[in-house]
Amino acid sequence: MNEPVKGGTSKGGIPSHDGTGSDGGDGFLELDLMALYRTLRKRLGLIVSVTLGLTALVMVVVLQQTPLYTAETQVLLDRQKMQVTDMEAVMSGMTADSATVDSEVEILRSRALAARVVERLNLMQDPEFNGRLREPSVLRWLDPRVWIAEGLKIVQAEPVPQNEDLRARAELNGVINALLGRLTVSRQRLTYVINIAFVSENPDKAARIANEIAETYILDQLEAKFDATRQANDWLSRRLDELRRQVQDSERAVELYRSEQGLESLGAGVTVGEQQLSELNAQLILARTSLAEARAKYERAQQIRRSGGTIESMADVVQSTTISNLRQKQAELARELANLASRYGARHPEVVNAEAQRRDIERQISAEISRIIGSLQNNVAVAETRVASLEDSLREIRGETGESGQAVVQLRELEREAAANRAVYESFLNRFKETSQQQDLQVPDSRVISAATPPTGPSHPRKSRSALLALVLSGMLGVGLAFLLEHLDNGLETARDVEEALGLPHLVSLPLVPTEKGPDGKPLKIHDYILHKPLSAFSESLRSLRSALQLSNVDIPPKVILFTSALPTEGKTTTSTSFARAAAASGLNVVIIDCDLRHPSVHKTFGLKPELGLVELLADRLDPYDVMATDEKTGLRILPLAKGTSNPPDILASAQMKLLLDRLRGEFDLVVLDSAPVLPVSDSRVLSRLADETVFVARWSMTPRDAAQAAIRELRLFDAEIAGVALVAVDMTKQAKYGYGDTGYYYGKYSRYYVN
Repeated sequence: MNEPVKGGTSKGGIPSHDGTGSDGGDGFLELDLMALYRTLRKRLGLIVSVTLGLTALVMVVVLQQTPLYTAETQVLLDRQKMQVTDMEAVMSGMTADSATVDSEVEILRSRALAARVVERLNLMQDPEFNGRLREPSVLRWLDPRVWIAEGLKIVQAEPVPQNEDLRARAELNGVINALLGRLTVSRQRLTYVINIAFVSENPDKAARIANEIAETYILDQLEAKFDATRQANDWLSRRLDELRRQVQDSERAVELYRSEQGLESLGAGVTVGEQQLSELNAQLILARTSLAEARAKYERAQQIRRSGGTIESMADVVQSTTISNLRQKQAELARELANLASRYGARHPEVVNAEAQRRDIERQISAEISRIIGSLQNNVAVAETRVASLEDSLREIRGETGESGQAVVQLRELEREAAANRAVYESFLNRFKETSQQQDLQVPDSRVISAATPPTGPSHPRKSRSALLALVLSGMLGVGLAFLLEHLDNGLETARDVEEALGLPHLVSLPLVPTEKGPDGKPLKIHDYILHKPLSAFSESLRSLRSALQLSNVDIPPKVILFTSALPTEGKTTTSTSFARAAAASGLNVVIIDCDLRHPSVHKTFGLKPELGLVELLADRLDPYDVMATDEKTGLRILPLAKGTSNPPDILASAQMKLLLDRLRGEFDLVVLDSAPVLPVSDSRVLSRLADETVFVARWSMTPRDAAQAAIRELRLFDAEIAGVALVAVDMTKQAKYGYGDTGYYYGKYSRYYVN
């Protein structure tokens, strides 16, 4: 038994996971790359066809499209606002954050702005935007919606009348949709610049509409500010009238209440009574202070006099001019008295006279001090009288003030209300003046920094880019389709496929036989081709098959060779008859037995009409040579089938069949058995036990792998000796494109050794 090959690569270049190879990671990588290369080379025609076909189709569509031109305008959201007066509360400029910029982008895309552009440029009369004015295209019938619309018109008995306003509105909506469909508004990265791009069939029209959209957008900003200012002025004017009346009413109420209550005001909201009360309080405080001071001076003088101290140190005494003059005279007299006493003595008349003057001055000083003390006492009495008088006046004023307290409180409330109304009125009056001045000084928050100019070339279709993109995408599609087909391809195409899928050796690849005419002018049959072309690739492959079978068991070369396949019409009979005839032509004694008891075809191949065959031979125990026919060209002996039987497995498994094969094994060099397919019937499974080797025939690229695998499993259940697999009807030219590692890959190099 042959062991299956472990590991390898599946179709499409995907590594198999049956086992681990000995080449390591690099070997797997190389194997995958080569498998990919084989797949691409194999499907190169498909890839090229898909690529060129789709590219050509795309270019035809591109060349038939109407050229479109794109013009761009750039608008800057200006962050520096022109503020002549303080107007932030009424008409402040927009902030330039990200949300604001995105909001302005949406305004540029709005249907309201688009409707204004349509009206300003009269796009309702432009056939490019108004489909009703456009000439109908012949290609419109390719659109299934046209067919549906026409069908609905036929089904409807009478056309439904449409309101003129609704029709005009629908037509306007269609023009707006067409305009917005060609408009692209985008923010330029994270800047405050907005790009406005418009696409049109005419370059001048594209630039004109792009610029018009920007101008309409800026004009819309100005109009919005004018409207807001006007509305603010109107509201402020109405509000000022209301506030003016409120101020007049509140001030009139204050004056009327003050007059009714007799609350004369001295200004700053102070009444006469309050003013008098405040002044009396101040005077009383001063009077009490003077009384305390006078009383303190008088009491100090009395204290000094009672204690026998000198009162001359008191401030009033010291500050007295009279006492100061007397002290000065006293000092002068004391000096004069001292001089006289030293000059004349104590009893001298001048000395006595000077003493008398001194005593007189002392009496004057004492009298002046007494007068000062009396003055202090008088000051105390006057201060007490004044304090008492002020206290009486204060009590009288407080009594009057208490009676008018509630009226003053109410007056204060009215004054506060009037002041509040006056403040609100003045605030609104200032704001009204500001808005009136700002109305003529409005500037937009945006400006155009780059106006659109007519483009010099179309933006769509871009032929070179479209061609390149179509080429790349169609190439990718072709490659993907190639790998898909390769993945779905379930046939056996190379020796590698045979060994990996079936786990059997690949014996030979029999090439397709070219159609040629023989000497009689008729097309050569395959088994005749080997006689007319003995040096052809087909003949050489048959010899290689015979050599491979002989080398399968060098000590005991197999003689009984069974040819079978998984399914019918896979070239089993053609291979077995060609193999037998080629061996006979080389000088071997060969017999071929038709063992397909259900659908015999060997006799048809050689043009025989036998009356007796294998079934009669086994049933009647005839001599084999009485039943055999001989091929006159090669000497090949043919044991055909004349009639079928109802129990083929029993016939093939009989002892007579075994005896027949034993006899033929001893009398012939090769005994070739052409049997039925494995999967439909069990004939080949039974017969495989009697054969020395079994050759499994698979048709190139046609035999399904799963069918071949199932047939091999069935044969192994009967312990069949399977020599290997023969691929037949191989297109060597195609196999050379992807059969890397297979002998067919190098067919172009060694094909000159064959004579076809």
